Amino acid sequence: MSAEFFTTEALRTLRSTKFSVYLRLSVPLWLFFFTASAQTQDWDFYFTNIDDKPASIGLNLALHDTAPLADKKQCFWIILKFQQSDSLSFPVEKENETLNKLEDELEIFLQKKSQTIYAGRTTGNAERYFYFYSKSLDSVDVFIEEFFKSFPQYKYKLGQRWDEKWEVYFGFLYPSPLDLQLIYNKRIVEALAENGDNSGLPHHIDHWVNFEKKKDVADFINALKGKNFIVEKNETDKTHKSHPYTLQISEENRTDLETIDNSVLQLFELAEKFNGIYGGWETFVVTE
Repeated sequence: MSAEFFTTEALRTLRSTKFSVYLRLSVPLWLFFFTASAQTQDWDFYFTNIDDKPASIGLNLALHDTAPLADKKQCFWIILKFQQSDSLSFPVEKENETLNKLEDELEIFLQKKSQTIYAGRTTGNAERYFYFYSKSLDSVDVFIEEFFKSFPQYKYKLGQRWDEKWEVYFGFLYPSPLDLQLIYNKRIVEALAENGDNSGLPHHIDHWVNFEKKKDVADFINALKGKNFIVEKNETDKTHKSHPYTLQISEENRTDLETIDNSVLQLFELAEKFNGIYGGWETFVVTE
């Protein structure tokens, strides 16, 4: 078995409305280098429940670093009812293709007409919502009516609210820390595969967890007994002011997405139980 270690480590801060989480990416920096100045589009999707019904949320994650925008305080949304949906109330494949085409054209159209910013969308309960932020709502309804002449099969509804703090984006569309971690798990696994990784072979995988108190660290380590994890380092990192106690643990495991997600979910929930913050993972590329 041979392994090539990616020595360039990119640290990306994964933020939530409650606290910061750090994701360690042991992949080439050019694969995961997102900044507010250079990256204005960073779209991804995750599954969740809205009003106790299955749904998916897609959003531009890059807006987190610049929002709220002082000149975009008006939030409005467009609601479309599906013509055909499956058993889970998601659009059937053919209609989804039409909705995706509509979405792309709608974003460009409204950007040109009224300088709006497309923030995200939700899909579920046989409906799709498109969320935008704008400086003013003057004539927006006129522009939207004009746009839908190209899609006469859809009857739309409009909603709006004053949203100076971008609560729709941060409080509704933006993923929880766990959902965000799972998004980045997928990205890392895909990057590993693109670089020749054989996910079915054993890998040395390191995980990090940060804690506020030493007692929480001890309780967490005790809870790991009997699980497939080894404590590598237990040290203090003063750069983490609220959670300065850093624990590095490792496992030998595969790197397919299901296996990675299972490990992360286990550690994430255990960290939460002991007032810790799961901080991400890194591994080697194993080719044979």
